[in-house]
Amino acid sequence: MNESTDTIGKLVTPWQYVTKITIYHVVTYIVCGIIFSSLFNYSELFNEGCMAYYMQPIASTNTLMGPLFQVVRGLLFGLVLLLLREYIRTEKLGFLKLYTLILVLGIINTPGPAPSSIEGMIYTKVPWIVHLKGAPEIMAQTFLFAWWVSSIDKRKKQMSEMTKKALIATIICVVGYSLCGIIIAAIQQVDVSNEVSNIHSYITLSITGALCFVLSYWYVKKRAAKKTINVIIYYGALYAICAAYPAIHNMVTDSPYQTPLAFVICCLPIVAIAIHLEKKK
Repeated sequence: MNESTDTIGKLVTPWQYVTKITIYHVVTYIVCGIIFSSLFNYSELFNEGCMAYYMQPIASTNTLMGPLFQVVRGLLFGLVLLLLREYIRTEKLGFLKLYTLILVLGIINTPGPAPSSIEGMIYTKVPWIVHLKGAPEIMAQTFLFAWWVSSIDKRKKQMSEMTKKALIATIICVVGYSLCGIIIAAIQQVDVSNEVSNIHSYITLSITGALCFVLSYWYVKKRAAKKTINVIIYYGALYAICAAYPAIHNMVTDSPYQTPLAFVICCLPIVAIAIHLEKKK
């Protein structure tokens, strides 16, 4: 048999393979982005010298929409790596070879003058500090991504259904959380490019994602009991962390994003999560 199987003998289909890669890219991108942007203070780094003209401000609309576009990038990664699937699966140390391929072609030896690449160091005026501070994130993210991808066909036991559903719910939550912020900014006519990013935003997003995963895992596990109280607790808790908390926080801190509509708009990711979890097979 050329393809690996899970614990019940079903083939891991090409579509499942591409979907998994997309999820792995989005998760590693968001997690590493939050960690390293906080660690190296990207909001200040992107304003250094020519970087103010090269990079969008970290709180700009384009940057805030970044996680949404990662789904598209993840799909493209999945489609390309699907062509290399057999090589990744059968090669000894396939994980390290995949990472080396991404590291050389995607980071160090890019065709264009990207930051942290050879071309970027030679032909651009990007400060060396930017090359140095930008490299750890992309190297760490691609390392985790390559490791995760290489494990798809080699793991002895596939990820449990509960974990999959909770993970997808968390991605919907995090992406939806960012999208709601953009919608509210548009309604309030806030020029997000002039807003200063702060550590509170990243911490809040991280905590929200972590709580969503724990709650979703618990709910999926308990859902078989079909108790109404579990449904109320789960969606009530999601509303509290995704809608009520950010809306109340903005009002208390006199944020330009404050609007009563936030209590409704921020329900969008909750509705999307409900569609994902409650759909019948």
